[in-house]
Amino acid sequence: MNNRVHQGHLARKRFGQNFLNDQFVIESIVSAINPQKGQAMVEIGPGLAALTEPVGERLDKLTVIELDRDLAARLQTHPFLGRS
Repeated sequence: MNNRVHQGHLARKRFGQNFLNDQFVIESIVSAINPQKGQAMVEIGPGLAALTEPVGERLDKLTVIELDRDLAARLQTHPFLGRS
């Protein structure tokens, strides 16, 4: 399998895409960010949403901005992001 393919998405060089998949690293980043209720944050380049859900669960509002149209379409159907 091509190591540039992640969850069916081919990483694009022009976007410099690299995707988080190590749960320890994800948890470490979320811990360092320390999101709290009452806060609103913006995630630039959420990609495959590895950080999106664990960060968003702790916030009142999370806005995500994704330039890759294929990933943006996937994010629009993501069950976590579809909630209000």
